[in-house]
Amino acid sequence: MNREIPGFYFDPEKKKYFKIQANHAAPAGATYSKDTVKRKRTEHEKQQQKQKLAERVAKEKVRKDSFYHHPLVGGDQEIGSRLPSTTTRQDQQARIYASQIQRERLHRFRPWPKDFTIQDVLRHPQSGVLIASGNHGLQSSVSVCFPDAEKGRWAYDRTMERVLFKEQYRLSSISLSHTGYLLATMDSGADGDSFLAPRRLPTPDETGDYQWPTFFTHPIRIRTTPSLWCSAACPGSDKALFAIGTSEGLHTLEGFGSHWTLSEKPFPTEGNQGFHRKTNSAHAHVNAVEWLSSDVIASGLRNSSVFLHDIRSGGSATRLQHPYPVANIRKIDEHRLVVTGHTSMQMYDIRYAPNGIQSKPRPLSSSHTSTRPYLTFPGYVPNTNSNFDVSPELGLLASASDHGKVQLFSLQNGTQVASPLAEAEYTEPISCVRFDSSEEMDINGPQTPSLMVCSRATVDEWAW
Repeated sequence: MNREIPGFYFDPEKKKYFKIQANHAAPAGATYSKDTVKRKRTEHEKQQQKQKLAERVAKEKVRKDSFYHHPLVGGDQEIGSRLPSTTTRQDQQARIYASQIQRERLHRFRPWPKDFTIQDVLRHPQSGVLIASGNHGLQSSVSVCFPDAEKGRWAYDRTMERVLFKEQYRLSSISLSHTGYLLATMDSGADGDSFLAPRRLPTPDETGDYQWPTFFTHPIRIRTTPSLWCSAACPGSDKALFAIGTSEGLHTLEGFGSHWTLSEKPFPTEGNQGFHRKTNSAHAHVNAVEWLSSDVIASGLRNSSVFLHDIRSGGSATRLQHPYPVANIRKIDEHRLVVTGHTSMQMYDIRYAPNGIQSKPRPLSSSHTSTRPYLTFPGYVPNTNSNFDVSPELGLLASASDHGKVQLFSLQNGTQVASPLAEAEYTEPISCVRFDSSEEMDINGPQTPSLMVCSRATVDEWAW
């Protein structure tokens, strides 16, 4: 430390002593005048005080132990050193959206037959055509309603409604390809026969009129021997490609115009999987199909098993086993899917090793085992048809119950989500729930994700 010498100032930068000049004798702007030196000493003292305070704060500050930041402890979020996880944020966003949705009457279809009940409803995302399948006993019909977009948004009325066909068959499913082809699966005819009915939907021209393709003057019927239970359209194929669940296993239908090919797909390898081709047995009935990607089909069997088929290699493998016969499957992403059956709804992740799979599953037996689920939905109340749908975009699952209500669940943790929809009660049974994605919609369609709810012949839309 440098010694203080009266009348002199030690400059720490130059490391030399300089004589302090009187203010009246020092030239303007002098570096070592009496006032300038006084100001420098004051600034130096302040700087030292700040440094001492910083050292004291650093010494006396309580620091969180690194133990809390260990990934196995998971305490960093509780102590405020980490933001909420992506899962938490998605759950919060889903609950906010669900709390604000409102109900709007979308369309009421003309009933045919007399006690017509909508079994399924779809909407073409580019043209806005609303499609509804209905049945009563062995009388079935498929109707379409073309939208009026003059008001800048799709609106529907009965003057734009048309019946595609009426049949004395049980209509088991409809599915819509991104290529614009609609497939209806018809079963249980008068002679016990079944047929597939693909048809191209019309698209609007420059004037806004819908023109039917000329090659569909007469609807196509592809006759099949097995019974038809379900169908699903491939999400990303150049041609129209459908997966079809039948009483004799998994099939695919591919084509365009009047040229179609129906192909039978193999069951998983016999042996460890225990699948034997038995017509009209639980080992052959495919009750549900869903595309996990444009190459992989998930098929749910009546015997509770779910197997995956890869159309590239032509191979199949059993991946999981549900507690009950599979009734429905919906995809969350390429790895996760939700499966329902009887009173059970569970989410599975196929990236986990298969477990609980039996060579000869018997879902009605006390000895039956099942795969450990990735997520469960404890408050699930099923309806007769196990009808539900998922919106990965919203992170929500909607399920219809036999009590005239729709349940909403979080896809993040499986808990129920409060919403005006969950509080609404329909006087007629709810037969179908179907999410629309705003990402795929035309500019005249819903600007946010929406949910269509069907009761009898009426279609409601719930959206923000």
